[in-house]
Amino acid sequence: MNRNRVLLHGGDVVDGTGAERRRADVLVEDGRISAVADISRDVDAPVMDVSGSVVFPGFIDVHAHDDLALLRPGGVEPKVMQGVTVDVVGNCGHGCAPVATDPRMQASYSGPVLGRFPESLPWRGFPEYLDHLSATGLRTNAVALVPHGALRASISGYARRPLDARELARATRDLDEALERGAAGLSLGLMYAPGDAADHSELLALARVVAARGRILAAHIRSEGDDIAGSLRELLDIARRSGVRVQLSHLKVVSPRNKGRMPEVLALLDDARSEGIDITADVYPYTAGSTTAAALFPNWALADGVPGLLASLDTPSERAEIVASMHRPWQQQENNFRALGADGILLAGFRQPGNERYEGARLSGVADERGEDAAECLCRLMTEERGELTVVMFQMDEADVRTALSWPWSLIGSDGLPVQSPYTHPRMYGTFARVLSEYVRERGLLTLGEATRRMTALPAERFRIPARGVIRAGAAADLVVASPERIEDHATFASPRRFPEHVRAVLVDGEFATLDGTATESTAGALLPIERSTA
Repeated sequence: MNRNRVLLHGGDVVDGTGAERRRADVLVEDGRISAVADISRDVDAPVMDVSGSVVFPGFIDVHAHDDLALLRPGGVEPKVMQGVTVDVVGNCGHGCAPVATDPRMQASYSGPVLGRFPESLPWRGFPEYLDHLSATGLRTNAVALVPHGALRASISGYARRPLDARELARATRDLDEALERGAAGLSLGLMYAPGDAADHSELLALARVVAARGRILAAHIRSEGDDIAGSLRELLDIARRSGVRVQLSHLKVVSPRNKGRMPEVLALLDDARSEGIDITADVYPYTAGSTTAAALFPNWALADGVPGLLASLDTPSERAEIVASMHRPWQQQENNFRALGADGILLAGFRQPGNERYEGARLSGVADERGEDAAECLCRLMTEERGELTVVMFQMDEADVRTALSWPWSLIGSDGLPVQSPYTHPRMYGTFARVLSEYVRERGLLTLGEATRRMTALPAERFRIPARGVIRAGAAADLVVASPERIEDHATFASPRRFPEHVRAVLVDGEFATLDGTATESTAGALLPIERSTA
């Protein structure tokens, strides 16, 4: 029997094109799909009976933060177990490459998003990071964006100013080299230091480099709250003037006072598309977000990164100024502490003895227990934990989430944080199962065929990943076997680290990464090439 082949027999296929399910068998050979048809079980290949299940293309997580987790044993298991076969990393400007002028600042600021950094990194520039991914067998395939924050930090650290002419020339040169070596595009994190210090001319210059290479610009805009319209217009002007293709990161509207504004946002996006701006977005199917706790502080306090913030928090007069600022609205950056209140913020990442009991607790509860003002309590916790805390923030309205998911140009991205703390946002474990169970089966918001297209073929097209995202002869054998009638997302805010049920198998490049709900030891994943088309 030919062990380089496997026949998935007796089930249905949803091929990723938007078409609904149909009866077909799938023959896999040497990492590729060799036939999609009614195939006899007598074929010279092991046969997996998938009766009662659907074979999907592998899901593509267009918004991942698994830059380091890909290289950590078990780091991306939550993705693989829900059917993710391609991880797009480097989002929101956060990254582990290029390495910052002060690596400790990078590790302390981005660690609560990417997971703990190792003591030293075996690369400096972004091409070296790509080389490292290429040389490593991975549990899932990877596509990498150049993170603007890390690019900037490698040149000017966390300086609170625009890049000067010499620095900008280096940034465009380093970006172009990374794109030439295989990066899929550039990601902006304009809510985060140091990317928020970039001016319009810097962003436009970098966008033009991306456009010239035919790659994509993924953007976490400056504000997703009060100033969301202005922040979107900034991004759209960059796209208009550069011609770059744009992926709007985690399409959402935050804070209770902005409830119901999603139609306004989609009207701006539809107008932009009508004008010829090539923009799509990604959405995660939850009403809470998650990020580093440092994002709850004004960015001017992060001029010297998290170490600088901690030094200020240790100085009573400076801490008082920071606390006062947390109770005031900010000009562009959304003040999530003020908007959500302490009851809307959960905490994670505690390592100090005595603080572990706060894992997954609301800031309001911790402040009450300690008898402190919530802002003062957060400041003290940051000092105690040396700034390495993650927060989960209940920011969005469910109706706005549904409206965002309904937009025809929205893709699915988890925005999951692969942190090693006991508590994390459930989207790391449940995003793709939740789309299928909650928004296809239960709510009927999307058809099965359309939801699959948003998780497979459309992402492959947007990020120009060849031969992925569809089930057809000749395509790579990234496949998921699951039952859409039974699939269940068990990851909740109360118990987030739970795998979904009824994902029977996941194949990465023709090898079983999971089988019967159990992970294998396969490391068939790799850094994927990007099509070398130009604008």
